[in-house]
Amino acid sequence: MKKRLAAVLTAALTISVLAGCSSGSATTYGKYIKLGEYKGLKVNQIKTEVTDDDVESEIEYALEENAEYTEVDRGAQDGDQVNIDFTGTIDGEEFDNSSDTDYDLVIGSEDFQPEFEEQLIGVKAGDTVTFTITLSEDYEDEHAGEDADFEVTVNSVQEINIPELTDEYCKEYTDYETVEDYRAGIKAELESYYEDDSDYTAGSDALSQVIEASEFSGYPQELYDQCKAEYDANNEAMAEMFGLEVEDIAGTEEDIKEAVEEMVYSEMVVSEIAEKEKITVSDDEYTEYVNSVYAEYGYDSVEDYEADYTKDETLSSILYDKVIDFLLENAEITEVSEDEYYDAEYEDESDMEDLDWEDETDTEDFTE
Repeated sequence: MKKRLAAVLTAALTISVLAGCSSGSATTYGKYIKLGEYKGLKVNQIKTEVTDDDVESEIEYALEENAEYTEVDRGAQDGDQVNIDFTGTIDGEEFDNSSDTDYDLVIGSEDFQPEFEEQLIGVKAGDTVTFTITLSEDYEDEHAGEDADFEVTVNSVQEINIPELTDEYCKEYTDYETVEDYRAGIKAELESYYEDDSDYTAGSDALSQVIEASEFSGYPQELYDQCKAEYDANNEAMAEMFGLEVEDIAGTEEDIKEAVEEMVYSEMVVSEIAEKEKITVSDDEYTEYVNSVYAEYGYDSVEDYEADYTKDETLSSILYDKVIDFLLENAEITEVSEDEYYDAEYEDESDMEDLDWEDETDTEDFTE
């Protein structure tokens, strides 16, 4: 279970989505919704456990993040990073995701097929090599198992020097003085992150149960428009962050409408539960919340945070959290392992087949 501590990167982008969305009015939604049962829900919650391997994986990731890259005038070796331009062809024709320029590849990382990476060992900056490999049977294309010709130009070769984990490293790169304190601190941070993630997953499942059990007879257009605006804004921010097109994230018009309606129904259910249970957010709770999160979301001050998020948006987020807490406090919680949780989610094999798995990079088609 490898989870990065930098999850706050997307937190600021998803504050509105996580909290549903608010039309900014005091309107209730009673005429649009017959609220389903929301007490006594049966909810599975992932039992969190931080292992030594989790801690070491996080530390290894941090060490790699602080590695020094030194350009060298020699043939590339296993573990070096090479910057390459490459073109792949089959029968003289380029095929999908077979070419790129200015691509950084660590030899031995198996980002590409091992046979591809092995061809670059010994190659110097400025050299161009040509070779043929057989595409893996796992290659996600009709060309799986076929021979492909590649021309690769190496622009640079860099030696990667990963720092050693010492007390001196901790003092320079972390908030800790010793390796022992650093490991203990990482474990505590992971435990907090895993618990928050577990709570969020369980809370989302609980809310989904209420939405599924509720009956809807439409919704205010104002609320839909607000949710649509927030949905679009989040997609634009995510697309910019990851260098993608908005269309690649949003999907079809039908996908967009379904996603926005999920936000609408979430807002309506949360609002109705809050009204029935007299759950409110005080000014003091608002102030305490903003003071506790503005730095986490990357802002220098409360004023900067409030310049991007209206009070209604933040109140909606706080109310969402309070309603989720209420649902979990009144649910029948069963702790399960992470494997048990996801096995239950996809116990129907057809569900797995319908999932749209995507590669992490445009060129990972060469991986095994």
